[in-house]
Amino acid sequence: MWLPISLLLFLIATGWCDDTTVGPMFIKEPPNRVDFSNTTGAVIECTARGNPTPEIIWIRPDGTAVGDVPGLRQVLANGNLVFPPFRAEDYRQEVHAQVYICLAKNSVGSIHSRDVNVRAVVNQYYEAQVYDAFVIKGNAAVFKCNIPSFVSDHVEIISWQDTLGGTYIPNDNYDGKYLVLPSGELHIKDVGPEDGHKSYQCRTKHRLTGETRLSATKGRLVITDGINLWKEHLKNNQY
Repeated sequence: MWLPISLLLFLIATGWCDDTTVGPMFIKEPPNRVDFSNTTGAVIECTARGNPTPEIIWIRPDGTAVGDVPGLRQVLANGNLVFPPFRAEDYRQEVHAQVYICLAKNSVGSIHSRDVNVRAVVNQYYEAQVYDAFVIKGNAAVFKCNIPSFVSDHVEIISWQDTLGGTYIPNDNYDGKYLVLPSGELHIKDVGPEDGHKSYQCRTKHRLTGETRLSATKGRLVITDGINLWKEHLKNNQY
């Protein structure tokens, strides 16, 4: 029995007669690097399309499959690799400092993602410090926000503030008196006696947790007069 041409075209258009198979192609390939805090956890997405629908498998560089580790790692049916928040004492290097690869496969073929370097960072308490800055009147002063080395890779300086209510954020206004440099330092131009009446603190932000905090200490400007310094220098060097 022959089908009417209109019905045949309808079946083709709706996919009833389409038996085309397509190999896997990534819709969302995971990034090369994933850093996260033990207090936040992380979800790494990996999705692919194809016909038949590809199966998503996570593997290690040696090709072995990645499985669930109760409370620490879970491979979901939708292809997501999940790292729940965990206690510091539950850190495991083979789980939290590992290279993972997303593999998508169907009957046509398979593809694998770039290496995904996963690193969990155990959240540690830290304090930033600001120390006094010594400057000659009329010159420029620089305050540095000192961040402990064990968290410096994950902490950025987002602003400065003084005890009179002034707030200074990074910007491109190089003509102003106050400038927050790309390094996070606070640059103060043309220092005068009035600048010694306030103290300065930096505010930091942890990139992985989003937590912000003010420095534990405040720095002041210790301003000296250049003329008096020169007179003192001449006096001390007289024979």
